[in-house]
Amino acid sequence: MPSVELSKLPSVGAARAPTASERAQVETRAAAPTAASGTPGISLEVAAASATPSPPVDAERVAAIRAALRDGSYPLVPTRIADAMIAAQVSLSIPERS
Repeated sequence: MPSVELSKLPSVGAARAPTASERAQVETRAAAPTAASGTPGISLEVAAASATPSPPVDAERVAAIRAALRDGSYPLVPTRIADAMIAAQVSLSIPERS
């Protein structure tokens, strides 16, 4: 495996809570229509998402995590998050072998 120089990786800014306007944008996107393509007003993202098969999602688990995040009881460990982000960047920067 080739060595990776960590100093050449892009830096990550400090985490911050989303603003009210950012939350509103996310809620607006989540409420977008999911009708078949060809419907006036349907977004390109929704049309593209419906064209590809989606992975299975455990809706109950997602709801439990969202509730824990909302009430502040979800265990966020900054060092684990940083390690995962670095590992993801490193794995994306290493070319695949054929």
